[in-house]
Amino acid sequence: MTAREEALAGAQSMSGDRVDSFDAEAVLETLPVSVVVLDAHGAPCQANAPARRLASVVHSDINQGLKNLVANSPLFIPGESDIEHKDCEDRYECHAEDGRALGVIRQWRVAGAAGNTSCTLRPIRAEDKAESAQASALDGKSTSERQSMIHAEKLATVGQLAAGMAHEINNPICYVQSNLGTLGDYLNKLFGLIELSEQLLRDSSVDAGERLQSFEQRKQADDYQLIAEDLPALLEESREGVERIRQIVQNLRDFSRMDPSENFRLFDIHRAIETTLEIVRSLSGGRVRFATYFQSLPLVECNPTELNQVFMNILVNASHAVDVDGAVEIHTSVLDGGNSISIRISDNGSGMDEATQARIFEPFFTTKEVGKGTGLGLSISYGIINKHGGRIGVESQVGQGTTFTITLPVRQEQSRLESS
Repeated sequence: MTAREEALAGAQSMSGDRVDSFDAEAVLETLPVSVVVLDAHGAPCQANAPARRLASVVHSDINQGLKNLVANSPLFIPGESDIEHKDCEDRYECHAEDGRALGVIRQWRVAGAAGNTSCTLRPIRAEDKAESAQASALDGKSTSERQSMIHAEKLATVGQLAAGMAHEINNPICYVQSNLGTLGDYLNKLFGLIELSEQLLRDSSVDAGERLQSFEQRKQADDYQLIAEDLPALLEESREGVERIRQIVQNLRDFSRMDPSENFRLFDIHRAIETTLEIVRSLSGGRVRFATYFQSLPLVECNPTELNQVFMNILVNASHAVDVDGAVEIHTSVLDGGNSISIRISDNGSGMDEATQARIFEPFFTTKEVGKGTGLGLSISYGIINKHGGRIGVESQVGQGTTFTITLPVRQEQSRLESS
């Protein structure tokens, strides 16, 4: 197997789906996080665009930069090649070409029987620590830093869903492609009928009755009635498939975009929830039942882009927590005589014990396996809700499910608007 084939095998393992080499390479290249695939000897054999950019910061020679970033891997210890490799995470100080030190968190995953390994890289700062159970990853950060962290977490979330996203888009593409093949066959038959009609009109030696009989025989041979009935449905099905793809891409663009100039404004909370829910629903593969119970709400003064991130983090966690045929419910209501609103997101998944609940909003705390989460999603969500003058809480029981409750004021205080 060549290095490129090994790299694609690693990408297939990371995506979790059985896809062809083109799909695996495409999924790897579209991931927003830095990913390097190593061969069985620990040498880099594939890197996506973010990883190559990071390597260019380390060294002017990108290949050398990649080698520096994955050096001293805990999975490739000299003289211990027979040890079984297991997924792990480490923090590594990589020295750049100019002598600067770049700290990175490296998440290592064994990527299949071919002996490949994937390494997800994320730059860190020495001062990034969990200082308290209720500390937010956004505390003490400037406005631009907060926006960058929120945007990075958004892209990481989209990256985790990349395999499901490719599958969801591939379905309508497949039947549109099939419909186009059928349409081509129909067109050939219809063009044949047109040519025959022209020939019959020019042939004055044949009377009108014989012409009509010849034309009807050809129509029956070409299944003209079937074409007339099937063609409108075929075009409508194709139009729906293309519209489905357009909607998925538009929702992802709306969710992923970063607008530093966006401020607090009056916005429909239900619209924000529905936009985010559309992404999560389409990428859950139909294994989760989502239900909404919306009360009439006033427009809320908020930053819609940031609230979309909060809803996405909670809904993705909920979809991961439930089994097949799991359920996620979203309830909204008005509180305090119309001065505030409540959003309650519940699932019937695995739930959490009290020790986990106490740390759920800590930066870098995660219960997911290595490579499945950054540990920043709920911490960032906590900071966003706090910035909006609201509250976010969690109730959970092991084996019964989890409920997140968000409370937001309908109008913001002037001092809070000025600080935003």
